[in-house]
Amino acid sequence: MLRNYLTVMIIPQKSGRIVKFEISAFLLKMVTFTLCILALISIGILVDYYLIKGKSRNMKELETAVMLQKISTQKINNILNYRQSELNDLEKFDRKLRLISGLQESATRIRYVGGNGLNEIKNSTAQDGRMLLLKLKKLDLDTKLREISFFQLGAYLQEQKDRLARTPSIAPTAGHIASRFGKRGDPFTGNVRFHYGLDISNREYTPIYAPADGIVDNARIEGNLGLFLVIDHGYNIVTRYGHLAKYEVQAGRKVKRGDLIARIGNTGRSTAPHLHYEILINDQYVDPEKFIFWDK
Repeated sequence: MLRNYLTVMIIPQKSGRIVKFEISAFLLKMVTFTLCILALISIGILVDYYLIKGKSRNMKELETAVMLQKISTQKINNILNYRQSELNDLEKFDRKLRLISGLQESATRIRYVGGNGLNEIKNSTAQDGRMLLLKLKKLDLDTKLREISFFQLGAYLQEQKDRLARTPSIAPTAGHIASRFGKRGDPFTGNVRFHYGLDISNREYTPIYAPADGIVDNARIEGNLGLFLVIDHGYNIVTRYGHLAKYEVQAGRKVKRGDLIARIGNTGRSTAPHLHYEILINDQYVDPEKFIFWDK
């Protein structure tokens, strides 16, 4: 029975009353066990507190990093949108130039498979790195395609520059129109006949100028047209001049638009001084007025 109790004695260092009491061994064990449990719980709570504190700090750092990444991504996205807008404007300009020049749409076409490209990117709620990379790659590809298109257009326009220089575009002389291209009454017989040129009346020896670049093919007397001059402009375009008073160039001479080539006369079958002006394209007569930009 005595083994179930412990005797505790408190003896003062100097004089005093000795205190003596007994403690149940079971109670002592329970108290010790409880204190151990409490100590373990306290240690667990303390460890958990530091772990939560560390996670909280990491979360704040992660939130800051995510926020900075969102700002950076949004900034890049805004720049890409602006560049895409500029590229769209260039594409519209490219189409206008092609329409004006008559060049067909570039055959270089690349389509993305499995989506609508920028529309999908705009509709995406999460602007993650993969979508941003896709947009960047597409913008880069579109830019290269536009560069190819402009290079093709530039080469075409350069090629057409010579053709434009050789296409009649100015009035060959000053004066007023006496007779247009088409059916008319013959000034000598009155019968209706087709007039294959444009008659421009003015004083005799009024200068006549080349309406486009070319080479003088021949200068001769041509029956009813009197003194007659022919310029070959290339590209199957030929201009002819009749009723001349004088040649200012000879066969084989290269001429530029605006060069003096002859003077108005009254030779051949003519009622008054005037220039009979003809244009043939692919050996077919065309209305010369369609190739004249009259000065207002």
